[in-house]
Amino acid sequence: MPRIPRDAARFEIDVVDDSTASFRFAEARWIRAGAQAYAVDPVHRDALVARLRMISRDSTTARALVTSQVARLTSAHFLLMVRPPTPWWRSPRFWGGALLGAATGVGTAAVSR
Repeated sequence: MPRIPRDAARFEIDVVDDSTASFRFAEARWIRAGAQAYAVDPVHRDALVARLRMISRDSTTARALVTSQVARLTSAHFLLMVRPPTPWWRSPRFWGGALLGAATGVGTAAVSR
């Protein structure tokens, strides 16, 4: 199992069915179908309980399918999800560098005339 980062988003499980779990994701609008999640047991220092894959979401609730299980999943467990990386073209660092580079280029061109 890949190491789950400490800053992974943590969600409380609302309902557990035979093979699915439902949870509310509040402001985490980045959750999409196909994303992977890990269920952990907070009583046992976040021991892995199950792996899940998101199958659907509406405006407030998401559903995940249990793909593998170490122990029985219950609503006492929590889901951990890692936020996907931001594409390079949406990064503020990229646009800041592009603006700085353009300003430097215009300034150099103006001075060299």
